[in-house]
Amino acid sequence: MVYAIIPAAGIGSRMQSSIPKQYLPLSGSTVLLHSVRAILALPQVSRVVIALHQADTWWPESRQQLTADELQRVQICEGGAERWQSVRAALQCLGNQAANNEWVLIHDAARPCVRREDLLALIKSCETGTGSASGGLLAVPVSDTLKRADVHLSVQATVDRSQLWAACTPQMFRARDLLLALEHCADQGISVTDESSAMEFCGEKPQLIACHKDNIKITYPEDLQLAEWILRDRRQSSTLLNGA
Repeated sequence: MVYAIIPAAGIGSRMQSSIPKQYLPLSGSTVLLHSVRAILALPQVSRVVIALHQADTWWPESRQQLTADELQRVQICEGGAERWQSVRAALQCLGNQAANNEWVLIHDAARPCVRREDLLALIKSCETGTGSASGGLLAVPVSDTLKRADVHLSVQATVDRSQLWAACTPQMFRARDLLLALEHCADQGISVTDESSAMEFCGEKPQLIACHKDNIKITYPEDLQLAEWILRDRRQSSTLLNGA
């Protein structure tokens, strides 16, 4: 049994939009719904908990686009000011499932292009124990040359990228273990930007599972255009394949 969490309480200020980026229109739907449906398409996932901002007014309209079957597997909770707070709230919302330490996938609301094959590879690695016992995450090896700069944007050093990876989502961990890790980091005043960081702080070594580079996170306006192209290209390729 696998559960899923989608933290969607952010406001996406870097998108320069009056609408939170997860609700921006994308390929006939919204960014959030593409991300939600990518997870709902997995038969292994029994429930998806979406953590929303307390003042969210956009979800009711998005909810109407989900089918009755999809809505049966979707649950809403109130998120927090920071990502880890939203994930913690969703874990608490799972209740007994978290207490039983079931597997849980945490996926960014703003990653609508994640591929099914990458999702299945992550789940298989965690469930079969072929990776780290503590869990794992999708990631992409860094290919760009990296520079370390000072506050004036002057280059201070070129960073060795040979062992560097860009963390993506979903990330997959045992629910109770993750909840305890997040709370421990909070107690210690440690700021974490993803779930793997919390597990790492507690001494765990999550497994990296390579995913496709088109598992992009929508952060800036141009990212939305790229996501539109990715999804349209997949749809056209699928149409051609089915018609062949």
